[in-house]
Amino acid sequence: MSVQHINFESLKAKGNIIAEERGGGFFLSATKSIRGYYLPTRPLSSCVTISKRFRLPLKINMTLNMPLPGLHLLLGEGHISFGTMADNRSLSDIAESDKKRPKHFNNRISLAEDNEITILYGLKFMQIIVNDETRYFSKKEKYMRSKLFADMNEAGFELSISTDKFAEATLKKMTVEEYDTEPDTVPINNEITSTNFNISKGVKASFEECISLLAPMLQEEIIKTDRFLMKQNELKIKRKIEGDHLGCKITYISNVHGFSYSLRIHENLMSHYFWWYMVANHKFDDKFMGRKNDLTDLTLKNIYELLPDIAERLVDYYAKCDGCKQTCSVKTVYELNNKKFLSCHGQMQMNMNLQTFSDFKFMIDLLKNLV
Repeated sequence: MSVQHINFESLKAKGNIIAEERGGGFFLSATKSIRGYYLPTRPLSSCVTISKRFRLPLKINMTLNMPLPGLHLLLGEGHISFGTMADNRSLSDIAESDKKRPKHFNNRISLAEDNEITILYGLKFMQIIVNDETRYFSKKEKYMRSKLFADMNEAGFELSISTDKFAEATLKKMTVEEYDTEPDTVPINNEITSTNFNISKGVKASFEECISLLAPMLQEEIIKTDRFLMKQNELKIKRKIEGDHLGCKITYISNVHGFSYSLRIHENLMSHYFWWYMVANHKFDDKFMGRKNDLTDLTLKNIYELLPDIAERLVDYYAKCDGCKQTCSVKTVYELNNKKFLSCHGQMQMNMNLQTFSDFKFMIDLLKNLV
């Protein structure tokens, strides 16, 4: 057995990622969309990579502190995500693509606290442990029976790490142990549950209850945003609340102008989204499944003339199109400063970073004048 203590200074950074020693650990934050990490034909555009390649069986140990989730660990063609929400692809196979069979596990972690994570890639089993709790255990991973595995394992698997756009993660320590023989499993002393974001059914929670488990500063920002939106009389916005703090969606919708903004909350995690929504039975540009309206290009142009930095950040919030299939009917082309970008559903996807709320409200303030 050999143990490699990862020297963070030796990690190779690629793309738009902040990677530096900070606050007693190695700080990571992607500043742009990291693309579809579950598509092996579309590698990460922003990450750090360990120069050494590793062979199975192996064990990865790391101490992770993440105030703003989430983090993605990639080995070979596969990945494991931590602290993500509404993610039905939080896990994929290291040898063969799982894109036709989405897979997830309970990947919740404590925010702004040290989390001890252990990942065992055996030849006959795979196990993920977070803070002494087994979150995933399987003896039926694709790589265990893949014809590709032997050659891939002989060559060694590349190990990379990235975060979601504008997430903040600090690695305190990390080791990788390679075994000569199959290691023992870690005793499982808990019930393994698989959880994903779902809106709680049959409840009518208040606005305050839905946000009650979020960090105080985040609650304060959401309250400010709620008050701001409900005062925009020109935009004719209505608010709808579904679920409770265990699974809640707060939606602000303008049927008159054709846009919506939603917050999705799961206990201490949240994300928020804006788009000029699509309507299945509405004909737009001579085709159905179109939009009532879309002022994205005009909005970005006006913001760029005032504050270019905000306009460029807003572009970064858009979910990038990964070219999942040629016949996709929801890929949307927008343009800023004579540069076009392709967006999936034309949707802005924002996380728990307080800057995203400030930028969003600035956009709405300008949009109010446009409409």
